[in-house]
Amino acid sequence: MTNSRKQEVDEQNKLAVGAMEQIPHKILVMSGKGGVGKTTVSVNLAFAFAESGFKVGIMDADLHGPNVALMTGIEGIPALGDGDQIKPVVASLGVKVLSIASFLPDADSPVVWRGPRKAAAIRQFLGLGDWSGLDVLIVDCPPGTGDEPMSVAQLIPSADGVVIVTSPQDVSLLDCRKCISFIHEIDHRVLGIVENFSGYTCPECGKHVDLMKSGGGERAAEELRVPFLGRIPITQPMVEAGDSGRPLVKSAPDDPAAFALIAIARAISNGWDNEPAAAEAEQASSPSDETEPHKTVAVAAEDDGGLDGHVSAHFGRCPYYVLAEVDGTEVIDTRIQANPHFESHRPGILPQYIHGLGADVILAGGMGPKAVDLFHSFGIEVATGALGRVGGALDAYLRGDLQGIVPCAHDHPDSCGKH
Repeated sequence: MTNSRKQEVDEQNKLAVGAMEQIPHKILVMSGKGGVGKTTVSVNLAFAFAESGFKVGIMDADLHGPNVALMTGIEGIPALGDGDQIKPVVASLGVKVLSIASFLPDADSPVVWRGPRKAAAIRQFLGLGDWSGLDVLIVDCPPGTGDEPMSVAQLIPSADGVVIVTSPQDVSLLDCRKCISFIHEIDHRVLGIVENFSGYTCPECGKHVDLMKSGGGERAAEELRVPFLGRIPITQPMVEAGDSGRPLVKSAPDDPAAFALIAIARAISNGWDNEPAAAEAEQASSPSDETEPHKTVAVAAEDDGGLDGHVSAHFGRCPYYVLAEVDGTEVIDTRIQANPHFESHRPGILPQYIHGLGADVILAGGMGPKAVDLFHSFGIEVATGALGRVGGALDAYLRGDLQGIVPCAHDHPDSCGKH
């Protein structure tokens, strides 16, 4: 390389690094091998963040197999230049998308480039892309530990870290080990492992079947001592969303796979929300702040009797919810909400519905562990074992006497706890 060329590359590197430092949060998504749904995870994380109010961009660093444009619905729309800047294509929810697919004559055109040219393209995407105003940038890296992931990692030293996507099989442990070793070598943080294709959940009864085994990602996380971010099941809406260019978390937010993706995004962003909160909490340690916080408690009910009504044995098959506004240990207001999903209860719908009612806690007679996990993914506390009248169950919860998880009681025991 000539001195002038080296100087040009150094300037491009500096420009890219500087541009990335202006974005508060950068997440690299990698995998040890292809075919594990890495781009699906990248795209849905981006849109989950956007649904939460963040301004988001996604850069497709997979130059030979760029699928981000298709999955975000901007396939065939060219990216435009504006002076020295490259304007990403804006997808729904305002997500900025920059992919080599936007520069190709058609979807069948291959990218036949060697390492130096690929590195140059990545430098330009990062350094010249108009990423202004972003809160979060997701970089979808190609599988493996080759040129492109290396270039991305070197140009984003300020990244929050790397999300590793794998499949459930035991062989995933080997791929994860290689990927994690690579991440440590490039001096980046592992945000966690995501296990994709983690079984199939029947949309009718909620029964879960492990089509491709289960637990490889979690075992890898445990053995390699990195966080496990969660499992994503295979669902028909998930497959259709990828092909149609309508991200699952936006097109079918009540789908079990969407719930899992939203929970993963929330787990990643929780630390961001807590950074300013921690400083405020330090300054707010006055006696007046020692009381219990205000919260909304939803109680599954068999009738519309309010506090005098009866607790339902199952949170999903109850006809009503009593919503109690609680300040510390005092109930200050209640209202009754009919359950619109009482006749057509399907797995995964109610956690989002209860979240939409503004509830912080749900009390019920019983609930399966999968449902408990879904409620927790929305930040909703679960207390089961409630009996008798709604008011009595609420008092028991406020005293701290209502705790533990009781299996749900309803007429499809084979699926109990599987939704």
